[in-house]
Amino acid sequence: MKKLTRLKLINWHRFSDVTIDFGDSTLISGENGAGKSTLLDAIQFVVTCSTNHFNKAAHENGKRKLTGYIRCKTGRENHPYERTGEISAHVALEFYEESKEKYFVIGAVIDSATEGQETVVRYLMDNVMLEDEMFKIGNRPRTITEFRSFNNKNIKLFAKTNAEGKKMIKQRFGRIEDKFFQLIPKALAFKPIDDIKDFVYSYVLDEKEVNIDNLRENVRSYQELEKTLEGVKNRIEKLSEIECHHKAVVDCIQSDRMYEYFMAQSDLDLTKEQIGVLQDEIRRESYRLEQLNAKCSSMKKELENKEEVRTLLLAELNANSDFQTLEKQKKYLKELQEKEEIQYQEKKRLLESGKKAGQKVKRLLEIPDVDECMKQYDELLHRLKDTEDVVSAQELIDRAIAYKKHMSTKLQRKNLEIQSRLNEIAADLQETEQRISNLKQHRFSYPPAVQLLMSRVEQELLKIGRTAKPRILCEMLEITDETWRNAVEGYLNTQRFYVLVEPEHFDIALGIYEKLRREKKAYGVGLINSGKLEEYDIAPAGSLATVVESKSIYAKRYVNMVLGKVHMCKRVDELKQYPVSITPNCMRYQNHVASAIRPEIYTTPFIGKNAFKVQYEQALQKKEDLNRQKIECKDRMTHMEATLQWLEWDDDTDVKYRITIVSEMKRTGLEIEKCETEIRNLQQNTTMIEKQIRADEMRKECEDLKSHISKSDRESGACELKISSAKDRLVECEDECIHKNELITDIAQKAENEIVLWKKEYEKQTGDKTLEQFRQNFDRRRKANNTTKENADKKMTSAMYDYKTAFDFGAPATLEAYPEYAAVQERLVNSELLNYEEKVRKAKLSAEEEFREQFLSKLQENMKQAQGEFRELNKALKDITFSNERYEFLYLPSKSYGKYYDMIMDDFNVVQGESIFSGLFHENHKEVIDELFSKLALDQDNGIKALDEFTDYRTYMDYDIKITHEDGSYSLYSKVCEEKSGGETQTPFYVTVAASFVQLYNNNIGGEAIGLVMFDEAFNNMDDERIGAVLEFMNRLPLQIVIAAPPDKIQYIGPKMQETLLVLTDDKVSFVEEYRYASGRK
Repeated sequence: MKKLTRLKLINWHRFSDVTIDFGDSTLISGENGAGKSTLLDAIQFVVTCSTNHFNKAAHENGKRKLTGYIRCKTGRENHPYERTGEISAHVALEFYEESKEKYFVIGAVIDSATEGQETVVRYLMDNVMLEDEMFKIGNRPRTITEFRSFNNKNIKLFAKTNAEGKKMIKQRFGRIEDKFFQLIPKALAFKPIDDIKDFVYSYVLDEKEVNIDNLRENVRSYQELEKTLEGVKNRIEKLSEIECHHKAVVDCIQSDRMYEYFMAQSDLDLTKEQIGVLQDEIRRESYRLEQLNAKCSSMKKELENKEEVRTLLLAELNANSDFQTLEKQKKYLKELQEKEEIQYQEKKRLLESGKKAGQKVKRLLEIPDVDECMKQYDELLHRLKDTEDVVSAQELIDRAIAYKKHMSTKLQRKNLEIQSRLNEIAADLQETEQRISNLKQHRFSYPPAVQLLMSRVEQELLKIGRTAKPRILCEMLEITDETWRNAVEGYLNTQRFYVLVEPEHFDIALGIYEKLRREKKAYGVGLINSGKLEEYDIAPAGSLATVVESKSIYAKRYVNMVLGKVHMCKRVDELKQYPVSITPNCMRYQNHVASAIRPEIYTTPFIGKNAFKVQYEQALQKKEDLNRQKIECKDRMTHMEATLQWLEWDDDTDVKYRITIVSEMKRTGLEIEKCETEIRNLQQNTTMIEKQIRADEMRKECEDLKSHISKSDRESGACELKISSAKDRLVECEDECIHKNELITDIAQKAENEIVLWKKEYEKQTGDKTLEQFRQNFDRRRKANNTTKENADKKMTSAMYDYKTAFDFGAPATLEAYPEYAAVQERLVNSELLNYEEKVRKAKLSAEEEFREQFLSKLQENMKQAQGEFRELNKALKDITFSNERYEFLYLPSKSYGKYYDMIMDDFNVVQGESIFSGLFHENHKEVIDELFSKLALDQDNGIKALDEFTDYRTYMDYDIKITHEDGSYSLYSKVCEEKSGGETQTPFYVTVAASFVQLYNNNIGGEAIGLVMFDEAFNNMDDERIGAVLEFMNRLPLQIVIAAPPDKIQYIGPKMQETLLVLTDDKVSFVEEYRYASGRK
């Protein structure tokens, strides 16, 4: 082992010039502030070549700096440092190499001219021991130049940078691993174990790189080719769809030509049938006209005789007085009957209005909470024809009409509100349509004032011959981390729409803006003065500006200025640590006030190329929502309009004014009964009755003859008209036959050979049905065929347009251009498809081989090696008891990545003959392989981040510590750590860290290694039994232990250590004394 034997300090905090001896195990003790941690920081400063971890055991956020150590910081405002002016300081470590029985020195020299300006060099001197003259000239420390000049013969290596120093340390300490530089400060900065996994990653298992560059490239190549193949297949599929629709269109066109012939031929045949029908009709109507004329002449002679007889009978009756009275009563009865008929019609209209009113009332009664008067009105309408109390009925009708008017007014007002909302929706739809149109052209919709200013500035620049155009800020930005998109969009808010011009154009743009302001046309638009932003070239680390990029230096500077002061915080409880900060969820902290940014500000993105797509999808969704609202409003209006119809009161008014007719009809009926009784009494005179009967018979016979004669005259006229019309129609049909024959001849010439088949089909179809039935059937078929053709043509055109858009194809989307699409389809199917299928097959084989050899096998090897390391660690812990407890590290398949663990540890070498993309291996692990390949195919930046944990073999296991108690029972550290005392949580730390150092030093490849391990503020809250057990364990290991602890721990730690040192302070100087026990032993 290479052991630390002595430490030399000159001008290191309060240590002006000390040399300290170390044993195989050393305890450094002293009161707080005496300088224990100062000594450990000195050793750490040399062996880790770093100043980043000073005094981390005392303060997690310790801020000790090198300046404070070499100038001896006091903490007083009026006298901050004990040492001033030019200072040189030395820290040197002397080691003894046991195998070679030689000493060597590793150290550092620091020169400081002023506060905060230190020059550090590191060195290695072989075969020398520490001597005062190496570091001092008299009482003055040597500077770097003086030190190098004096010790030049002994200095083997001289390092001016930390990187060179680390390389020197690794080489001389036994060519140890880089992990040494992390373990030393972590051991010093002890804290209880909170996360077993982080602890294992830091102290137990090393990170081992799995090179997957070739695998990533092969997977990307395979997936890109597969995408290309899918693209070819997709194009073929779309072209096949076009072909299918084209065939349907062509078939419909062929069918339509045949149907055209069928309709033309049937039309001709119908016309020929019509000519025959017309000729028969002319002959038939001419014969009928002759018969009618003869019959009419006979009836006229008979009428003359009967009228003469009736005249004689009436003369005899007029001489009788009873007859005169009877005639008057009959005349009065006729008037009453006519009056009753008028009243009956009036009542009929009353009942019709009542029926209509009742239907409306019935619908109104379906509405909840309808007024009680409507129910009473409904009962009235049901007994309308029997109503007697007219006054009460009219009062009830008045109440019903008043209620309807009131409800109608309310509904009309509500209808106006809905119509107003419909107008708003129409305006929103128009605006959304315009927005969609703009987004299709990759143009955002900005506030009118922004667009006006942009337009005027661009016009003015063109006038003066400037080609540069004004730009809107958001169009020049990209967000590199989508996690922070909402925060960026929300914080910038309207600043996204600020106008940016070149610096030399700012004054011009400002003048135009001022003119628009005076004209009251533009307010609230931001105009960026890009010439004043030179100091904002760099985005402050941790600020929101770091996730925003721009190809424009001016846009980036502005973003750095605005967002550079906004610190990114992942959690809300971190916000108040910074003057201005924000979380990914848009909780903003500024001016000591926390406020949540309204989601509507950032929901619609304006930054980055992807913003167009998101806005387009949002606009489509809004259009869909508005159309849905429009339908809902129209449905409500339709319902209200129906209800308004039920509230109309015209029929109710009609019922009100006609309801008196019921009683009037009753009175008229009584008068008719009285008149009929009087007539019956007068008709008792038999002679008069007989003559009257005969006269009435003669009157009726004469009227019948007149009617027959009139009818015969009308029939004759109709016959004459039919004959004339038939003759005119016959001439028209003969002319139509000529034209229809010409049309069929033209169709037959165009059909060529198909006409023969068409004629046979026509004869077959017309053989069992009439021409009218045939025409009706094929008229429907032709319309259906045209509809099918139109649909197929629309589908074909739509498919063509989709193909043109998707694949930038130049042919138009028309039926005439189909051959161009067919040519592409033929080329793809017979050439490119086969070519890409072969390329995909070869790329798949390459990716499979690389995946098997460079990923699965390497991870399996690392995981098995890690499990072996745990077994060795557990072996060392097996027989050691800590306060009647023993510790064992558990390493189990990860719960989160269990499927990955199973795939990696699967004995895939057995299935070498099978493809990992098929067979049993793929069947067992398909989901995991697909997920992993999708991550491997990500672009370079995103892919590396996503794959970090997947290429780390440690990811696939979960870790815990099994604590076995004296009675044989056990508990898991992860479940009890929060309940345990401080001592119980520290024990596994010290044991594991010690084992980790042993593992680190045993893995060296340069012969003998050091064994140095340092603990600061060690064993706090641990009882003496646990301290003794831990030290006993450490003393059995090939390590050199250096422990710093307070004086109250000396009695527990000191007896187990070879050396015990006390750090004391006297005013402004610290020094070290050896500690001696009462027995005389040191």
